[in-house]
Amino acid sequence: MFRTVDRYVFVEWVKIFILVLGAMFGLQFIMEIQDSFTDLLGLDAPFGKIFYHYIVLSPGFLIFSLPAAILVSILYALGLLHRNNELIAFRASGMSVFTVTRSVWMAGLVLSICLWYLNASLIPWSDQEARRTLEQMEWEHQAQSVADEEVGLVYSVVFDNRKQNRMWFMNRFSEFTQTGYGISVSILDEQRRETRRVSAAEGFYNRFEKKWTMKNGRDSSYAAEDGELIRTLPFEELVLLELTEDPELMLLFGERPDDLSFLEVKRITDNFTKEENPKVLAYQVRLHTLLASAASCLIVTGLAIPFAISGIRVNPAVGVSKSIGLFFLFYIMINILKSLAQQEYMAPVLAAWTPNVTMIILAYVLLRRVK
Repeated sequence: MFRTVDRYVFVEWVKIFILVLGAMFGLQFIMEIQDSFTDLLGLDAPFGKIFYHYIVLSPGFLIFSLPAAILVSILYALGLLHRNNELIAFRASGMSVFTVTRSVWMAGLVLSICLWYLNASLIPWSDQEARRTLEQMEWEHQAQSVADEEVGLVYSVVFDNRKQNRMWFMNRFSEFTQTGYGISVSILDEQRRETRRVSAAEGFYNRFEKKWTMKNGRDSSYAAEDGELIRTLPFEELVLLELTEDPELMLLFGERPDDLSFLEVKRITDNFTKEENPKVLAYQVRLHTLLASAASCLIVTGLAIPFAISGIRVNPAVGVSKSIGLFFLFYIMINILKSLAQQEYMAPVLAAWTPNVTMIILAYVLLRRVK
């Protein structure tokens, strides 16, 4: 059971934490509305859909708000205890720094676990659902002025499926109807030589049966040795059970890794390796960065407490400045190592976890130096 001092310090901290988190979360929410509300109104979307879009988008604001709120609230709450000479009284009674702040450490650990859960489940769903609702509003707006086949078009879709030795090209693909136009699929042998090519004016992907139906095209076979045409057969409709590529996965490869959710990035890394497609490396870096970011709450706690406590001997503003500086240094280090991993100078796992380990060691050293 927590002692009286634990409950007291925790309550003083959590009051500030809730206020700061609410303020930062609200500020990001307002900024998002300011940036996109006019555009959403231009889509003639109902207010119910717009409201739902912002609600499902809001959990993503916690990724930055939570660590920043922990930092600010610890600095303020412990600084307040310092100004009231309460920290001096606790230390004079023989309590160590950890004893005084262990309830805050426990809260930092719990919040790290919560952030890991958010990164692994709620926030990925939030990102995907917000993107889906936005796309639906855009498609419904487009459908008012153009034909269905022109809604939600993505042009020049190229996908190299080295795992199954197939190369795809689509002149354009409609996400609204799940139909591709101007399709060419090259089926390769183990030496990456073309043995078959299916060309079609259009093709539809059945997401439930996981198969492609091609229409109005040709099925051609080639000699692998010299590429000579062996035969070519026209068709009006051809069902290809062996073609199982999901167009949603193809389109994910065209997105920036930082724009994708945890589940979308994991889907790419689960299906393909760097050897099969060099672009996978960037998605591996993104995946491990998201996993490692869950520890940021505990790390920020470790950086804030020593400098807030050190205010007993020096000007509190000095400790606050150093703590905030280390907080930004932590995020700068994350971005630098992420860039190095994307250039193959270090492994994605090492790049993701090195900043965390470095800051944990630094927090331990700083805590030991506090008297």
